[in-house]
Amino acid sequence: MTTTAQEPHMSAAVLDDPATRYPAYDFSRPTQLDRESTRHLEAAFESFARLWSSQLTAKVRVRAHLALERVELISYEEYAETLPGTTAMVAGSLPGREEPCVVQFGLDSALLWVVQMMGGRSTSLPAARTFTPIELALVRHLMEGTFEHLHASLDGLLPGEPRFSAVHYNPQYMQVISGAAAVIVARYSLRLGDVETTATVMLPASAVVDRLAASGSDAATAHAAEHTLEQVRNTPLEVTLRLAPITIGAGEVLDLAPGDLLRLPHPETRPYELVADRTTIGFATPGSRGSRLTCLITSTPEENHA
Repeated sequence: MTTTAQEPHMSAAVLDDPATRYPAYDFSRPTQLDRESTRHLEAAFESFARLWSSQLTAKVRVRAHLALERVELISYEEYAETLPGTTAMVAGSLPGREEPCVVQFGLDSALLWVVQMMGGRSTSLPAARTFTPIELALVRHLMEGTFEHLHASLDGLLPGEPRFSAVHYNPQYMQVISGAAAVIVARYSLRLGDVETTATVMLPASAVVDRLAASGSDAATAHAAEHTLEQVRNTPLEVTLRLAPITIGAGEVLDLAPGDLLRLPHPETRPYELVADRTTIGFATPGSRGSRLTCLITSTPEENHA
């Protein structure tokens, strides 16, 4: 019975705890995307999905559909851990940058595309393996158009149009980017005819974030001002209702005893001061409501000044 009676009180305390109202800050991943930036990227990657779907449909001659699942900002190491041990990672070099962007998909998916492009027909995914020189040439030709669509969809968020540079088969051994580097990852579900699989697009965050912030600077400024005002309004303050203070010597304080009278320099008709952290924020007269003391605000410093 005692435990049951205390549970509502404990829950209320937890709800009032600031730790439950504000998310924990992850020092191992200090960079995060704000809501406006995430929406901007989602719109860009959805545009890319439509363009890439159309390209695959035209080149592979099988209806393709690409659906964006989510966009996230993580480290490259975290990204690589979510991929198969062997996969197709087509790297595109960016002007003036060492880190590439990457379009990733399954080797079995790519081999199915090659079969279709060469006039064959297949209703299932072939066994995954690395590309032969002829297959690699066909995949490269396809991906050059894909990088054009990626650049057009991101609309100035990249430093320039990506250029095909290489195909990597193991995400853990792609040496062109460090494991701790922050990357933006778009994850897709891919359907080609009756075959369903997945694909991802990875962009180096260092090449995108600054341009993303600049493109939404006005919205970000407005959001920051609104967020700051909200935090100020929700900041707890202790307020005190007090008489005008009197200054006396330390010896008089030590000699105070019950029955002593102190003459206060506060006129009887003057309202009390309402103070927050030594700053007068208003004037009020004391009162009561039921068993509780109250105060009625009579004026503020701005009104008195006027």
